[in-house]
Amino acid sequence: MKDRPTFASVILNRGFRFLWLNQILVQLAYNTLNFTLIVWVFKLTESALAVSFLVMAMYLPAVLFGIFAGVFVDITDRRKVIIVIDFLLALSFLLFILIKGSYSLILLNTFFINSLAQFFVPAEGSSIPMLVNKKQLIIANSLFSLTLYGSFMIGFSLAGPLLNFFGINYVFYLAFGAMFLAFISAQFLPTIKVANIHAKYNNLLSFRNIRKIVNITFKEATETWQFIRGNLAVAVAIGLLSAIQGIIGSLAVVMPSFMEKVLRIHATDTSYFVMVPLGLGMVVGALIIGKWAHNKPRRSVVIPSIVAAGVIFILAGLIPSIAEILQASDLSSKIPHPRYFFRVPTLSATYAIGAFLLGLVAVGIIIPSQTVLQENTNTRNRGKIFAVLAVIMYAISAVPVLLAGLLADLIGPSAIFLGMGVVVFIAGVIALRPNQFFRERYLSDRIRAFLGLGHWQGE
Repeated sequence: MKDRPTFASVILNRGFRFLWLNQILVQLAYNTLNFTLIVWVFKLTESALAVSFLVMAMYLPAVLFGIFAGVFVDITDRRKVIIVIDFLLALSFLLFILIKGSYSLILLNTFFINSLAQFFVPAEGSSIPMLVNKKQLIIANSLFSLTLYGSFMIGFSLAGPLLNFFGINYVFYLAFGAMFLAFISAQFLPTIKVANIHAKYNNLLSFRNIRKIVNITFKEATETWQFIRGNLAVAVAIGLLSAIQGIIGSLAVVMPSFMEKVLRIHATDTSYFVMVPLGLGMVVGALIIGKWAHNKPRRSVVIPSIVAAGVIFILAGLIPSIAEILQASDLSSKIPHPRYFFRVPTLSATYAIGAFLLGLVAVGIIIPSQTVLQENTNTRNRGKIFAVLAVIMYAISAVPVLLAGLLADLIGPSAIFLGMGVVVFIAGVIALRPNQFFRERYLSDRIRAFLGLGHWQGE
C-alpha cells in the first residue's frame, strides 16, 4: 500500500508540477480564444459553413506539419520547444486585436497558431511519462485531463460573459496575459529529452539542415506507421481519439447555429447552458477515472462510454421535436396531453444536463485511450506516435467538420446530432458484443484476442 500512487505524490514531482501549471495556463488561454473566435466568426458571417472553415484552419496544420513536428520533438529538448512556442503564441493572441474585423486574416492567424500547437502538443503529451514513473501514469494523465477540461470549462464559460460585457479586445488581452505567464512557468521545467539520442540528430537542429530533417521525417513516419499497423491496441486508441476529435469539431461548428435557431438564445450564452456543464462533467469524469478506474480493464471503461455517448446524441437530436409535442396546444382532445402529467423541463435545462453527461462519458473514452498509447510506446518513439495521432485525428475530422457546417445551414443542426448519435451508438454496440456481429472463424487470432480479452487490460 505504501507504493500506491496518489494525486499528492504526482503533484509533488517538481518537473510534472511545472508542466502541469504550463498546461493550465495554455489551455485556459487557448480555450477562451477558441470559443471567442467561433462565436465571433458566426456573428461576423452568420454562417455555420464559415465556422467550418475556421475549424479547418485549426485542423489543417496537424495534417501538414504533425509528423514533422513529432520527429522534431523526439530529437530535441521538449523544454525548449515549450518555451519558444509559449512566447510565439502570446504574440499571436495579441495580434487578433488588430485583425478582428477581417475574416480572412482571422483564418490565417488561426492557422499559424495551430501550426505552433503541432509542436507544443506532442512535446507536452510525450513529456509526462518522462517525468513520472509508470505506476503514476494514469493519475498524471487524469490530472492533465482534469485541468484540460477544467480549463476548457472555465475558458468557455468566461468567454461569453467577457464578450457580452467587455468586448472582444478584453478577451485577447487576457489570453495574451495567460500565455505570457505560461512562458515564465516554462523556464522552471527540467531538461526533457531522450538521454541516449543518436548524435547525428543533434547536428541536424539548424535551418541549414532542414532538408535532412525532412528526409528523417519521412523515414521515421514510415517506421511509425509500421509500428501502428503492428500494434492493435495503439491503432484502436488512435481510431477512438480520431473519432472524438471529429465529433468535437462538428459540435463546435453546429453549436452557435443550434443555440440561436433551435434554443432561441444568444450564441454567447452557450457558455452557461452547454460549456459549463460539459466541462464540469469532464472534470468529474477525470476525477472518477483517476480515483476508481485506474486498475480496471481499459475496454470496460471505453465501450460503455461510447454507447452512452451515442444515446446522448440521439436524444439531443430528438428533444426539440419531443418538446414541441409535449407543449403543443393543438393535440386532439381525445389524446391525453403529456404536459398535464409532469412538468416539462426547459430545452436549455435539458441540454445542460445532457452536456454534463456527455462530458462524463467523453473522458471515459479519452483518458484510457491516451493511457494505452503511452503504455504501448517507448521514450524514443512516443513523440512520433503522438504526432501521427494528431495527423490522423485531424485528417479524419476534416470531412465531418465540413459536412456539419454545410448540412447545418441546409437541414438544421438537430439532424446533425441525430445522425452522429446513430453512428456512435451502433459502433459502441458492435464493440460491446462483437460475437453477435462477427463469426470468430472470419477474424484473425490477433483480432479475436483483442475483442475478447485484451490488450486494453491494464497491468
